[in-house]
Amino acid sequence: MRVKCVVSYDGSRFHGFQVQDKERTVQGEIQKALKKINEEEVIIHASGRTDAKVHAVHQVFHFDTKKDLPPQQWKRAINHFMPNDIYILDASYTDDEFHSRYSAIKKEYRYLLSTKEYNPFDTNYVFQYGRQLDIELMREASQIFIGEHNFASFCSYDQYGNTIRTLYTFDIVEEDGIITFRLIGNGFRRYMVRHLVGGIIQVGAKRISKEILSEMLESCGTKKCLFKAKPQGLYLQEVYYEED
Repeated sequence: MRVKCVVSYDGSRFHGFQVQDKERTVQGEIQKALKKINEEEVIIHASGRTDAKVHAVHQVFHFDTKKDLPPQQWKRAINHFMPNDIYILDASYTDDEFHSRYSAIKKEYRYLLSTKEYNPFDTNYVFQYGRQLDIELMREASQIFIGEHNFASFCSYDQYGNTIRTLYTFDIVEEDGIITFRLIGNGFRRYMVRHLVGGIIQVGAKRISKEILSEMLESCGTKKCLFKAKPQGLYLQEVYYEED
């Protein structure tokens, strides 16, 4: 039987989502719990990986099991073994054709930035930028990324393969000195959100122009974006599927 779970986690003390030897990861903690419940090794498959210090509000993963428990019992059982920085929000049975990654049609990320004075209590959850930015310039520049593009210039240097993605939404909202960047697309390559936000921040700081960002995008990887926003402000907000 295949179980689909929705999980929330604080990424501050994790070395990313994916299992790594000798490092604390979200996948590692969940699989340890499932091994205790199933009494055998269980591999989970997530909608995607998040990097060290990146958070998730609604991450999705699935796993296959021989154990027959009521859906809500799965939620309670896994949470019983979870550390206090991971929480299973929902668990349900799904058909064998469902895949957390390949069945996803859209993903939403949010990035939080503070233009206010440094706050040590928020340092793991909001990028402490501490200076004013030109919101209107950033909003104008963000629209060059809407639609289908080759985002090779805004991905990790060590990642190859298909870098063509469609970005549906890139909203920027400011409230009480906190700027929220909201991106929705059909998929994101590694570091793509952080490079997009990083480039837009440079425009808002008037260090580069919208035209320079546009040139990077049109170069399809020849001109790389060297601005990468810090991980602490990044959240995987939602993963969308056909049935949602």
